[in-house]
Amino acid sequence: MIRHDDALSPDDHVALDVLSLLSKKWHPVVIVVLTRHGPMGFNDLLEAIPDVSGKVLTDSLEALSDAGLVERHVVSESPLRVEYELTNAGDDMRPIFTSLTTWGRRHLGSATPTVLVADADRRLTELYGDWIADRYAVLRAHDGDELETHLAGDVDVVLLDDGVPGVDTGAILEAVGETARTILLVGDRPGVDLLELGCDDVLRKPIVRETVLETIDGQLDRRGGTADQRERAALAAKLSFLETIYPPERLARADAYLRAEDRLTELEG
Repeated sequence: MIRHDDALSPDDHVALDVLSLLSKKWHPVVIVVLTRHGPMGFNDLLEAIPDVSGKVLTDSLEALSDAGLVERHVVSESPLRVEYELTNAGDDMRPIFTSLTTWGRRHLGSATPTVLVADADRRLTELYGDWIADRYAVLRAHDGDELETHLAGDVDVVLLDDGVPGVDTGAILEAVGETARTILLVGDRPGVDLLELGCDDVLRKPIVRETVLETIDGQLDRRGGTADQRERAALAAKLSFLETIYPPERLARADAYLRAEDRLTELEG
């Protein structure tokens, strides 16, 4: 007969202690909110977590402070104003929540399409995510490691900024194209060589909610088409995009543009 104590290793006990800490109803919510928004005042936290009472939030903050995950800072003495933020230990829990999200997408299943928003600027991933959260399941990535972790699960559309740290945009688009639709976000004056990138569509920043939703919906609607149909739609979208930026005479001198036009004509023939 195996004794209970003998069945668990020291590492098992550590993992179970972490799960016990996160099993409290509001503890993980507070950590996630502070992870997303950074330092926040008490009333800001109450507003961000509308279902929690003031007493329960106070108790949760005290417990997380005792655990070394949250710290309290006095910002102003008169009037008194305090903020709460994650300690280094609390911030180190980001990968835990990322892994839980990936596991849940892979094993719990969902009929809702999943959109991965990748941008180095957390404010933008929050903004874009808020725009589409009522229609899609949203994942966020801010560097190459987070992007790779999320792509290990099931993703339907990737909204990728051309400039995420640690990411080879061309290589990622090539790899992701096998399993998901890809929308590339570019800056003010993208080069004509974007025609050679394996994305399904391109959006020029800054973007607005209606454009994001329309573009994602369009990519999802085209799932199930043939490879040639997908290539034709992608080429047409990228050519049209460049034609709104550069004059015809400039494009007529670009080899990449001419090759893309020839290929589109071939696909439409």
